[in-house]
Amino acid sequence: MVQPTNTFGHPKKGDGYFELIDFNLVRNLPDGRQVKGTYGVNVVKVREVIHMPRINPLASTVNGVEGIFELRGVPIPAINLCTILGDTRATVSPEDQIIVTEFAHKRAGFIVQQTNRIRRVPWEKILPPSADKASSMTGMMLIEDNEFLFILDLERIISQLENMATGRPAFVQENSPLPPMLSPRKLGYPTILLVDDSSLILNSVARSLNQEGYGIVLARNGLEGIQRLEEANQSGYVIDAIITDLEMPQMDGLSLLKKIRQHSTYSRIPVYLHTSLSDTGSRETAKQLGANEFFVKNDIGTILRYLKTQLLGATLSA
Repeated sequence: MVQPTNTFGHPKKGDGYFELIDFNLVRNLPDGRQVKGTYGVNVVKVREVIHMPRINPLASTVNGVEGIFELRGVPIPAINLCTILGDTRATVSPEDQIIVTEFAHKRAGFIVQQTNRIRRVPWEKILPPSADKASSMTGMMLIEDNEFLFILDLERIISQLENMATGRPAFVQENSPLPPMLSPRKLGYPTILLVDDSSLILNSVARSLNQEGYGIVLARNGLEGIQRLEEANQSGYVIDAIITDLEMPQMDGLSLLKKIRQHSTYSRIPVYLHTSLSDTGSRETAKQLGANEFFVKNDIGTILRYLKTQLLGATLSA
């Protein structure tokens, strides 16, 4: 078992591997079965694992949020993962643990039955999630005893909770074919390739950039990003910049960046790393690999300001 109150360090990036902490959830499925499943989250997003604290309920209920607990004076929401995954009932036991995470300047506590171990996993072993898992999973992998470990998409879970009351039309639906290029809405504006396995993030950033005037091409992982670049090259249209997530199944953002910088045709395209991770190790690795900038995920205002000064002006004056 991973020891509670452990503060996790930052694993080495850029070598085709990442580290995740795996844990168990006891699920009460809609068909009446109770099953024990294995899940995982990226260790870089984990601050520590703690024993179940006292949770104070919220005045207004949000499905999936058990309440608020304090950790060294900081209030943190406690999220019941079994509720998020659709269980018919999801009780909380004093024996449960909480995985405390921090990403995109937000802290959250995720209730789990038991943490087990830290795994070092090659990105190519990560499979896209099956259709019924897509709303909360970023990938899955085969582990011991022919069991699947499901990797949770914590950003998507948080975004769904935050936006539960608002319904907005989307460019991208889960598991649907990607739309063709969204043409620039203003004459001469650059076209940007967005690469992210989260449909929520793709929709949010694509909508904001396209409304501003930029053309948009979408990809769900690094492999699709390479395909989009090749399609653009064959079709004669220009991709002026790339904004890519770091953590994606099949090919992660740093591997995509490496391939772009090694390719004679694409090597000069500006590449911006778009991630929830704020550790200095990620920034340094990205710079060493040739990234042009490092954005906090979904910080739309900063992205728009940077593109306006660093990309738009250069493109319009070219």
